[in-house]
Amino acid sequence: MTETTKQAGFSAIELLITLFIAAAFIATGYQLYTIVIKDGGESRARTKASNIAYDNLRRYAALVKNPCVATASPTPAPTIPGGSGLSNASISVVYTCPYNATTPVTEITVFVRYGTPQQEVAHAMYATPN
Repeated sequence: MTETTKQAGFSAIELLITLFIAAAFIATGYQLYTIVIKDGGESRARTKASNIAYDNLRRYAALVKNPCVATASPTPAPTIPGGSGLSNASISVVYTCPYNATTPVTEITVFVRYGTPQQEVAHAMYATPN
């Protein structure tokens, strides 16, 4: 009569399957991590561009004239602050007369373009002279 003893532990096949499943989880986790980091960077850039647009919007609201004067390039020229962290950035400010040129109401729109491929953030408001 032969006795077989059962040994506790993993067989080589069970160990290989476990390692394969663990590697799949690690690969999936890494892909998710890179997507989250990329989305965070895009959100950060959009927030910086939005803040720059809003700051310029408030600055140029003080320069509106009565009656409304439509223009696409106000003086002084808009600038992107140094160290903004935005690549390939540009800014433009447009004054339009939404009703007619004899009213004091001016619509101011600030566009900030940044990144590659080019993305855009715009802020607008109505203003009257102080």
